[in-house]
Amino acid sequence: MSKPMKSFSGRLTRIIVIIVLVSMTIISFLAFILTASAFYKSFREHFVDAIDNISSNITLNLEKVEIAAANIADEVTWHITSPEIVTSTLLYEIEVNRTLTGCGVGFVPDYFPEKGRWFEPYAQYTENGASVQDIGSDSHDYHQCEWYTSGLSTRDGIWSRPYLDTDGAHTLLCTYSLPIINADGEIAGVLGADLSLIWLTELMHAIDVRENESGLLPSIMGNKDRGIYSFILGPDGEYIAHPDRARFLNGKNFFDYADDGDFGQYRKLGEAMCDGKTGEDIVLMDDRRYEVFYAPLSDSGWSMAIAVPLISLLGPALSFGAAILLLSLLGLIIASLISHRAIKKFTRPLVKLADSATEVARGKFDTPLPVIKTEDEIRLLRDSFDNMQQSLSKYIADLTETTAQKASMENELDVARKIQMSMLPITWPAFPDRNDIDIYGSVTPAKAVGGDLYDFCLRDGRLYFCIGDVSGKGVPASLVMTVISSLFRTLSASEDNPERLMSVINSSMAARNESLMFVTLFAGALDLETGELKYCNAGHNVPVVLEDGVPRFLETDANVPVGIMSDWKYSLQSTVLSPGSTLFLYTDGLTEAARVDGSLFGEERVFSCLTGLNATTSSKDIVAHISAAVESFVGDAEQSDDLTMLVIRTIRK
Repeated sequence: MSKPMKSFSGRLTRIIVIIVLVSMTIISFLAFILTASAFYKSFREHFVDAIDNISSNITLNLEKVEIAAANIADEVTWHITSPEIVTSTLLYEIEVNRTLTGCGVGFVPDYFPEKGRWFEPYAQYTENGASVQDIGSDSHDYHQCEWYTSGLSTRDGIWSRPYLDTDGAHTLLCTYSLPIINADGEIAGVLGADLSLIWLTELMHAIDVRENESGLLPSIMGNKDRGIYSFILGPDGEYIAHPDRARFLNGKNFFDYADDGDFGQYRKLGEAMCDGKTGEDIVLMDDRRYEVFYAPLSDSGWSMAIAVPLISLLGPALSFGAAILLLSLLGLIIASLISHRAIKKFTRPLVKLADSATEVARGKFDTPLPVIKTEDEIRLLRDSFDNMQQSLSKYIADLTETTAQKASMENELDVARKIQMSMLPITWPAFPDRNDIDIYGSVTPAKAVGGDLYDFCLRDGRLYFCIGDVSGKGVPASLVMTVISSLFRTLSASEDNPERLMSVINSSMAARNESLMFVTLFAGALDLETGELKYCNAGHNVPVVLEDGVPRFLETDANVPVGIMSDWKYSLQSTVLSPGSTLFLYTDGLTEAARVDGSLFGEERVFSCLTGLNATTSSKDIVAHISAAVESFVGDAEQSDDLTMLVIRTIRK
């Protein structure tokens, strides 16, 4: 009774269990550290919420200005009958709308004739109370100011770019402009409600200080580095608010401060803010990577952003990750040492088996395999190697015999190819003693032997010729090709008419065509004295006539290939070739030569190769020219069909 087999995998499993237990102990010890990795997500959520809350508060203040401006514009429109009433109206409104730095109306030139070209009553509230004064003059031509010109072109109100007001509020401002429409529907002037950018900048600064002192992020920035900061952009990227006030006073905007190394991402951020989108991006600004959170401010066209140094967010996470990695690595080393010693002991038989397998791989098939005493998977593996060793020995013997047979077959195919090629005309020039005809042909089989053929002979001043393509490839096609070639040579020695020659070949092949093969065949007889060409086409590719460098197809009837219908009546056709013309015949291996992508050489490329060839180009050169074009076209693609060309050129005397 055999002993029950002990599982090698079971013993290995116990080792793995020990490794997992050790690893899990370390992982459990570090579990609380892994929770710290969630801080990055929480910080991001904090700033997303912060930008939302802050932008809501600023939007509320901007909307207050817009609402107040709309109310003042209504009051001014209602009391626009006299400049004194307009002035008192502005004085009253500035007292009740303390959110405004100031407000004024710039009237169109000479609206009140008694006030002249410039009349701009401006009201503001200072420490000494509310006051109003006319600040329009030739030295302060408000008609050229942006807040005025943009107010004329809008109906719904518009915010101006930041500017330093030196005549009214004497501070940094953004103005919300509304047109004043009188009772006649005409624009009387523009109301400007001013918002102090000093106030807005101080608000943004307070936000920055609060965020930097919140304790959410560790203080890892150097003294010279900017920490968390916020800014506001206008619709064209101009700075509305920024810790560096010079940025909205020097005429530059957000896009002017792009770093060369990250211009694309920087511009993407600016365009997203100008388009009023909400989101976040990591951008290189002021030589430092920031994660920028941004959101639009109401319908003002402004957009607010909070920039957080990326190192502030990633630094602690990387530190925690490094600690986890080091401790995990330590645990892995300990587990590996334990498992290595144990597995080495259990796998020693495998080493011996591998050594024997190496000798077998070197060709020593009689190498003895080690004796395995354990009843487990290693024993089964050894027995499998033993079976493989015996099968391999038998396979090598069979392979040796097969290789010898293949070599003999290849040698026989090579002999067959040489015999087949010897049956075709291969001596060039074919008629060295004649100066009125130049003929050249070539056959390129797709396999060792092929089914294409061409042949010709000269008798009684006429050139009898043919070109054909047997269906299929390889040995069967080559045998049929041999029969057709022999029939042509025999018949052309006595038969003058190509259609009778075609009919005899057709009936002869159809009578013994048990394999249902057929041949496309073109046969012709060319009178070298008169240029008359009699021909018959049995389903073959239409030949091309080249005259004065211009190719054209030869007109042919639609006859069936030979070998299909024994009683088919083939038609005879004739034409006259002018002296110096060329007849180009080919098989479909030319037009169907294919690239790797499946595109074909085609008839258009054949015509392109022939176009422009002069009457002195030899037949051999024409074949070489087209062969080179085909080779260049197909590239590395494998030849799929036999390719045969025959060129007959008549020479002018």
